[in-house]
Amino acid sequence: MRISQIQSYNQSYNTSFNSQKSQSQPSFTGLGGIKKGYDNVTEWLAKNYYVKFYKSKFAKNFVEKTKGKAWNNMTTHMSALGSTLISGMYIARTLSNEKLDEKKRRTLAINDALTWGVSTASMYLADAKLANWWEGVTTRFAANYMLDNPKAKRPDLFGEWEPKDLKIMMNDWHEKLNPKSKEGKELVEQLGKKAYTSIRDFNLDVLKDKKLTTFIDGMGVLKSLFIFGMIYRYIVPVLVMKPANYIGRKLHEKEVQNNNQPVASAEKK
Repeated sequence: MRISQIQSYNQSYNTSFNSQKSQSQPSFTGLGGIKKGYDNVTEWLAKNYYVKFYKSKFAKNFVEKTKGKAWNNMTTHMSALGSTLISGMYIARTLSNEKLDEKKRRTLAINDALTWGVSTASMYLADAKLANWWEGVTTRFAANYMLDNPKAKRPDLFGEWEPKDLKIMMNDWHEKLNPKSKEGKELVEQLGKKAYTSIRDFNLDVLKDKKLTTFIDGMGVLKSLFIFGMIYRYIVPVLVMKPANYIGRKLHEKEVQNNNQPVASAEKK
């Protein structure tokens, strides 16, 4: 009897405690609603803008026309395409913002357009100018990587050689092959006597060290994003502010002058 009473008391106490606990805890359903709304907006933008833009004829032609050693950087292409999309949306929203007066809308739109144009051109120019220097950086990194990872030198293909001679190896690799290597003979049949100027291509075709490829690609992405961020976020916005204000002021003055001309001619009559 006493045991059943104790159990009944414990059960009622736990029920009461849990009820009070649930009531005392704050509810965050509002944040959940905000997150859901944010997810819906980003999903809508992805479906209606990003996917269509990246699959558009313009995007494909843009990437196709910028192939080559100095321009062959997908990270830069995607950054430029994304910036084009976002800047276009900003300009359209600014011009249609009725809360701003026409002069301010025009100046802000000019600022956005100049920032996009100058930043995109500067980013590609900087990336192209740094291409040869960056190739040297990645080649030195690969040589240091091979010092710590001797298997990456492929001694089964070439025997022993010094990583400091990596550039020589990239040019004359077909002459350094082990004559008894079956894979070496197959490489010569596939590639001929191709000389490499890119350590990434040499690694992909000949050395085939997946970890080294990952490091090289990661370094390239970091470099491109650093250039993109510095130019788009810090350098160009400061440089184009005065020109944008000047252009906007001139356009406004011209518009005021054109509007005043009919009034002046009417007064003369």
